Amino acid sequence: MATADLFANATDIHSIVQALTTLANASDVFFLVVMGVLVFMMQWGFAMLEGGQVRKKNVNNVMMKNMVDWLIGCVAWLFIGGILCSKGFDLSAFIDWWKQILGTNWPNNGLDLASWFFGLVFCATAATIVSGGVAERIKFSAYVLISLIITGLLYPLFVYLGPWGASIVPWHDYAGSLVVHGLGGFLALGAIAALGPRIGRFVDGRPVPILGHNIPMAVFGAFALAIGWYGFNVGSSLALGDISGLVCATTTMAMAGGGIGALIASRNDVLFTANGIVAGLVAICSGTDVVSPIGGLIIGLIAGLQVPIVYKLVEKAGLDDVCGVVPVHGTAGVIGAILTGILGLKIFGGAGGVSLIDQIIGAVFCIIYGTGLGYILAKIVGIALGGLRVSEEEEKMGLDMAEHKMPAYPEETVI
Repeated sequence: MATADLFANATDIHSIVQALTTLANASDVFFLVVMGVLVFMMQWGFAMLEGGQVRKKNVNNVMMKNMVDWLIGCVAWLFIGGILCSKGFDLSAFIDWWKQILGTNWPNNGLDLASWFFGLVFCATAATIVSGGVAERIKFSAYVLISLIITGLLYPLFVYLGPWGASIVPWHDYAGSLVVHGLGGFLALGAIAALGPRIGRFVDGRPVPILGHNIPMAVFGAFALAIGWYGFNVGSSLALGDISGLVCATTTMAMAGGGIGALIASRNDVLFTANGIVAGLVAICSGTDVVSPIGGLIIGLIAGLQVPIVYKLVEKAGLDDVCGVVPVHGTAGVIGAILTGILGLKIFGGAGGVSLIDQIIGAVFCIIYGTGLGYILAKIVGIALGGLRVSEEEEKMGLDMAEHKMPAYPEETVI
């Protein structure tokens, strides 16, 4: 073969390799964007789930907080959070990133930006969890500041310390039972303790139920979350070539187990069952890639069973968790992480490569970090803004009118 022919063949091979590389990058960008959009849809689900569980005089406030979590999260994640979670407090990494986001020259079809977007939707989820726990009595300005600090500092720092970052505190957490949901649930617990209960929630130390205004809305939100969860878990492969049908199956079975467990434990309560579906999905995130479908069912079942039980324990402690985020996200995340250390073992049909000790350490770290910093953050914000709560008059009026000057259902005010 002539030298010219050899050169032509080498050029052709190089062109084919370049084309295949571009196709692979484009496929991964498409995968991350589509999966990220599914996770973004969970903001809609949270808005509906939380909106249905509050009184009609506070619905707009819940909707506004869910929107603000996303809007603030986008900015905080672009400038601080996205780089902090991977590089820690490396100033040179921040400077390089700030320079890069000023331009449009992104190699590999902008794969880095697609990864940034996928990280952003996870961050927004963690922040949004807090809004359900502190609903109906927190100042809107206080919540905005809390959300900003969570998305810009507390969540990305937890990611950096945990298995998705520097693994300073390592455990297996494929899609965020602890990194996202456990953290959000326990940040909420700390903020709830700092904030205090709603007026009338406890009388002479005894809990008085304050019913939400629209259970169908809450159920609709739970199903919207469930759809988004396939992006949450399946998308956590981070590349199209690593996608797993096992993750899809374990996610599905944990969802079913969570709903069944809560249905049984609550004796057919509709709202607890809807929240049980979410709890099952929270719990499976950690081990969705290493447990069997039966293992996923068991994890979901246990997570669902504990929802009404833990909710009542939180209530007995005098804490007012409006939307039950502590059992649905906090303790469900802990249960899922710990059970991954058991059902992920080969002896129980799992893929192996997990450590129960590491899972327990991760769970304890999450509880302490989340609850402690959630409480401290809420107290500091309260001091900085001259109070964490709205006034008693405003709380009785409802935050829709007090904070936003607009009722969610204005036709009811027309004579």
